[in-house]
Amino acid sequence: MDKQFIISKVLSNNVVICEKEGKLYVLTGKGIGFGKSKGDAILNESSIEKKFLAIDDEDKKDYAKILQTTDEKIVAVSEEIINIASQKLNESLNSHIHVALADHINFTIRRISEGIDIINPFLIEIQTLYPIEYSIAEECMNLIKERLNIVLPESEVGFIALHIYSARVNQSVSDSLKYTKLVKEIIGFIQKELDININEKSLEYARLISHLRYALQRIDKGKNFENFLSPNLEKKLKQEFKVSRKVCNYIEKKLDKPVPESEIGYIAVHIARLINNI
Repeated sequence: MDKQFIISKVLSNNVVICEKEGKLYVLTGKGIGFGKSKGDAILNESSIEKKFLAIDDEDKKDYAKILQTTDEKIVAVSEEIINIASQKLNESLNSHIHVALADHINFTIRRISEGIDIINPFLIEIQTLYPIEYSIAEECMNLIKERLNIVLPESEVGFIALHIYSARVNQSVSDSLKYTKLVKEIIGFIQKELDININEKSLEYARLISHLRYALQRIDKGKNFENFLSPNLEKKLKQEFKVSRKVCNYIEKKLDKPVPESEIGYIAVHIARLINNI
């Protein structure tokens, strides 16, 4: 007979922490924790909607601390958000999100209770760069309101989306934010160089910041981008190439990495689209 899931902590009617064969799991399912206590076994495994082999060995200590110091309702809603994201994306998320997301929501609620405004200066960039994760985060705001009886500000949609994206690509939230912040700085640099205001809702803007995001990742990892552009393009787009070179010098300083010539050309093309649109 297979070993059973043994409950180590009931977070809510819908979320329980269990152990099985020395490993820690988060189980979610409607009513899975109702009437259950520590030490009980999950006898009906069909009640499990989703199970996460939640915590890697390196995260176990941090997760144990979260369980000890954080309101169970906050941890429970965090696990429900992870469940929703994993199902909608149809993929597993990095284990660290179980620690990071609960900790983030807990910290946010504490700041709100202290009357501190929460500002996300990268909201538009996050929404444009990570639209799938953003829509999932938007949906989860209602769940937080329902479970915790608190309305989080719109800025939190962006931060939660960033946590989901980071867990998808096995990247720290700080690294994801680094690229997002740099994209925003580059856009500001381009606007200043060209003396223009870019419509943040335009297709050209979305294309530019999407290209910049992938370009930054390629440059940071030392990957070259194959150049399919015409060799004569620089003659036609003299101003755009001039600005693009300045942009790429800016990127080089920020990342301390060389920028391939091909990246300069493609950024120049996006700058040309912006100018034409304006």
